[in-house]
Amino acid sequence: MNTEDHLTFLITVPAALFLFLSIFILVCIESVFKRMLRLFSLLIWACLVTMGMYLLSKWLYYDILTTFPFPFFPGILLSLHRFVVYTMLPFSMRAAIIASAITCLSHTITLSFCLASITELEHLVWQILANVIIFTCGNLAGAYHKQLMDLALKQTYQDTCNCIKSPIKLEFEKHQQERLLLSLLPSHIARVMKAEIIQRLQGPNFGRTESTNNFHNLYVQRHTNVSILYADIVGFTRLASDCSPGELVHMLNELFGKFDQIAKENECMRIKILGDCYYCVSGLPESLPHHARNCVKMGLDMCEAIKKVRDATCVDINMRVGVHSGNVLCGVIGLRKWQYDVWSHDVTLANHMEAGGMPGRVHISSMTLEHLNGSYKVEPGNGQSRDSYLKEHGVVTYLVINPKRHSPLLGVRSRPSLDGGKMRASVRMTRYLESWGAAKPFANLHHRESMTTDNGKINTTVSTETQFTSTTLPAFKYYVTCACLIFCCIFIVQVLVLPRLVAILYILVFTLMFPFGLQYFIYCCILGLVSCSVFLRINYELKMLVMLVALVIYNLVFLISSVGFMTSKLISQSITSFNSECVCVSRPGVLKDLKTMGSVSLFIFFITLLVLARQNEYYCRLDFLWRDKFKRECEEIETMENLNRVLLENVLPAHVAEHFLGRHWKNEDLYHQSYESVCVMFASIPDFKEFYTESDVNKEGLECLRLLNEIIADFDELLSKPKFSGVEKIKTIGSTYMAATGLNVTPGPECTQDDRQYMHIGTLVEFAFALIGKLDVINRHSFNDFRLRIGINHGPVIAGVIGAQKPQYDIWGNSVNVASRMETTGVLGKIQVTEETRRILVSLGYMCSCRGVINVKGKGDLTTYFVHTEMTRSLSQGTMMP
Repeated sequence: MNTEDHLTFLITVPAALFLFLSIFILVCIESVFKRMLRLFSLLIWACLVTMGMYLLSKWLYYDILTTFPFPFFPGILLSLHRFVVYTMLPFSMRAAIIASAITCLSHTITLSFCLASITELEHLVWQILANVIIFTCGNLAGAYHKQLMDLALKQTYQDTCNCIKSPIKLEFEKHQQERLLLSLLPSHIARVMKAEIIQRLQGPNFGRTESTNNFHNLYVQRHTNVSILYADIVGFTRLASDCSPGELVHMLNELFGKFDQIAKENECMRIKILGDCYYCVSGLPESLPHHARNCVKMGLDMCEAIKKVRDATCVDINMRVGVHSGNVLCGVIGLRKWQYDVWSHDVTLANHMEAGGMPGRVHISSMTLEHLNGSYKVEPGNGQSRDSYLKEHGVVTYLVINPKRHSPLLGVRSRPSLDGGKMRASVRMTRYLESWGAAKPFANLHHRESMTTDNGKINTTVSTETQFTSTTLPAFKYYVTCACLIFCCIFIVQVLVLPRLVAILYILVFTLMFPFGLQYFIYCCILGLVSCSVFLRINYELKMLVMLVALVIYNLVFLISSVGFMTSKLISQSITSFNSECVCVSRPGVLKDLKTMGSVSLFIFFITLLVLARQNEYYCRLDFLWRDKFKRECEEIETMENLNRVLLENVLPAHVAEHFLGRHWKNEDLYHQSYESVCVMFASIPDFKEFYTESDVNKEGLECLRLLNEIIADFDELLSKPKFSGVEKIKTIGSTYMAATGLNVTPGPECTQDDRQYMHIGTLVEFAFALIGKLDVINRHSFNDFRLRIGINHGPVIAGVIGAQKPQYDIWGNSVNVASRMETTGVLGKIQVTEETRRILVSLGYMCSCRGVINVKGKGDLTTYFVHTEMTRSLSQGTMMP
């Protein structure tokens, strides 16, 4: 090669390197890279092909074949090019196959035409066939590597998307759980109870030692200097009897939603809704200096709101409000259907302040008057004349004079044109209350707010590393299959390029004695290194070690051991006939030393595969970390979802909770349902009122409430028994336990020919028997003599959820009122039922005895019966009594 040709070579190679360097710089600019990705890929591929073909033509043109039977360096370059197309260029699979096919075909055709005139046909055919096998094997290995990497990258992308979404979902679940919990309980109690629920969900023995305390946890605190407000809607019972289920629930939700809004404006906390009775406290959970003024102001605003309804709809309803100031015990008792409540003698007095009040007025005690500090004018209330409790305790009461009562604007306010003669009172009320626009219960349950999370670095720990190395490799069989295919191709190439008569001997000495065979040995070594890269999920350090050992052995074999092989007479005799056909001319220069260039080529391939292996390792580890993070977040999300479900089912029956958790629920809908036959039970402990005292000995009543908590908790535990799965606890009212059956069945007309429709009534009676037995056990352990007074009734009811700030499930109807009267007019240790319920119980095998005719408030004279508590249900089934 003359000086001009050397100069051409030295200009071509640096020019190509400069072009690659320019592309590398442009690729590092993200904006340019995104716009010109395909162009850069095509340009790199074209440069590699051009350089390879140029060098190939130069070797052929200058009779390099006189030195090497096959142009070695262009072959190495094109071999590297094939692997780069699949593994390092951002081609699609189709584009990579097309590019590799074009390269291989052009190389094979060029060699075939150029070598046809200077090489024997037999040797040319075998060499071209060997080349085709090498190209095919390289393409298959590259395509296999690309396919697996594409699948791995897609999976990594999917896992990354899941990990981006999961924190958002987790935050949503946490926010939803917080809203649910805080809608039930104040924050100071909610935090403690939340921790207990999570502990319970994670396992009975998770994170706690064996406790020696036999009592249930008590979440009750004492607060002093608060004011309690009780308010009752006068005339609502009569109005409700004329309402449809939807109208009743809508009306209650609007009214109590408005009251919740007024309570918030006046710094009051709503405690509970009892039918049409509303009570709240000011001064919880943090003490307020103007708690009495807040409650009085709220009472006046409630009366004003009801007055507006009365004036606008011509419906005769009013508000009776009672306020008292003092101390309370507040918190949650029991295990099911948590409701924040307050207890104390002052709470009882506030209740009687409402009962002894007057419609449209705020009735306050002398204690509240002292805390008002002259903020309102008052007049004598004479509450003792209207309530025996007030008279018995000598409570002096007052009526607050509304500052707005004499406002001239109230008398001339125009009324909406509602035709009272053509429209029912309930319809007029419902239409007017729609203008208040009270929020619906759980309206924000499915509302996903936009939120961002800070995803910090995922640190790999020793435990994480151990998990990563111990993961199973489902694609390992494919790795082995591909490696076996490569080794089969190596074997075939070795056989094809050997002289036919000495093939076996040639294999034994690794083709090192034949100058043109050494090239194929290096190609096979390259394929051997490639076989290591097909094991994508194998540890990077292990792959590096294996390839490094292979590289050292390859170089030692054909750089050092070949001298010994050449001295063997047997080998020299076997190759004399073939070597005579090849004229070997020794020329100086490193680039013309086949062994040196072979070592350099192997080292380049080694570095290339090492970089590729490190990249694969990075993506595999990243995918594992995303998967691990996603798994942990899914477990946390599952815990949050279970917590939300527990919280929701602690407010609502399970079937109602499913309604609100369902995807097709619309938050503008109010839940309400009517039932034809529901059995309702009220079970009270009247003796507890005498038992409850407030003194230093019992921590101002706290220890008395601890015993009540044990009683209610034991009652709640009975609900976990399979035979009582149909019993639904509604709420507790002081020391009264309210439950019902028949709420978890499909509502609608019942089949009157099958007695099984009334089995739920017998279930509730059995539950009442169990309550009596449970209380007897508690009496023996606590050395008390409490007895239950139980009233049961059945009939149609309306069920629904009301209240946006503190959603509450409740049931209404005449059947509920009668069941309550059966309890209040009952006898200690007895279960009192009505005539209709007695008939059903007798048909189910229970024995009842007639008590006689008693006067029931609001119902007149009723004949009632006692269920015999000394027996359980008889196995024999009677017939329905007429």
